[in-house]
Amino acid sequence: MELRHLEQIVAICRAGSFSGAAKELGIAQPTLSKSISRLEAKLGVLLFERTNANARPTVYGQFVADQAGSLLGSVTTLSHELEQMARGEAGLLRIGVGPATRLKPLPEVVRQAARAFPRLQIVTRYAGPNLMMRALRAGSFDLIFCNSELATQEDFIRIKVFDDRYIVVARPDHPALKAAPLSAAAFMRLPLASAGLTRDFRAWLGHATDAHKGALEAFLSDDYDLIKRMALDSRHIARGPRFVFESELKRGELVELALEQDFQYECWMLTTAALWRSPIVKAIAGFSKEG
Repeated sequence: MELRHLEQIVAICRAGSFSGAAKELGIAQPTLSKSISRLEAKLGVLLFERTNANARPTVYGQFVADQAGSLLGSVTTLSHELEQMARGEAGLLRIGVGPATRLKPLPEVVRQAARAFPRLQIVTRYAGPNLMMRALRAGSFDLIFCNSELATQEDFIRIKVFDDRYIVVARPDHPALKAAPLSAAAFMRLPLASAGLTRDFRAWLGHATDAHKGALEAFLSDDYDLIKRMALDSRHIARGPRFVFESELKRGELVELALEQDFQYECWMLTTAALWRSPIVKAIAGFSKEG
């Protein structure tokens, strides 16, 4: 059974006759009759009861017609999505990012997407973790890039993009470097610039006094340029994924301050099951991994 057979059977059921279906399909009525007759002979079942003017589906014909509707719908959707992908006409793509993921992989994703889909409208927005998850569930974002803490949400399609490490950095002349690797107690005495602490890091720190909390929240920002500036221009230390500090580390402006424990960073892309069917969203996942 071929796709054209499904289209023909559905058309005959809809028109109620071979002549009406042939007109709808744009083919000659004898051609349609021969096609269905050959199919019936091959399957060994009668699909239609024919009269001079009408055609009524048998139980077999109705069964095929019922199944064919959803199959033809899927083929139409697939064809439409492929056409959109080829032309770059997929409407609007809305991407949510956090303070680190807007630095990587977002710039590379946008660059490749703009080249592959020149007519695709792309909107990127920064949002905190709770807002980002609510927006994805509500349909305000089509996909988000986040760290591993948000990637535990099992009701989404989750694609791991890359691995890195969380590190702490300081100026090369910072006195804390002499005491490295730092214990949790020693770390909590230093003024910290960060975008917030992850759960595993807080667990390592353990109980924090009010004085410790003041040091851990000495400078909070969702802008890593400001976080790096605090580490460069003051006695603050700074924490974030290693890629955030890559340029300053290479130039020797900042150095890694070793801790007694290492912490992993993972970047993930999250989207909904429905949107994962889109070739555009799948392409974005590929771009993010390449970057």
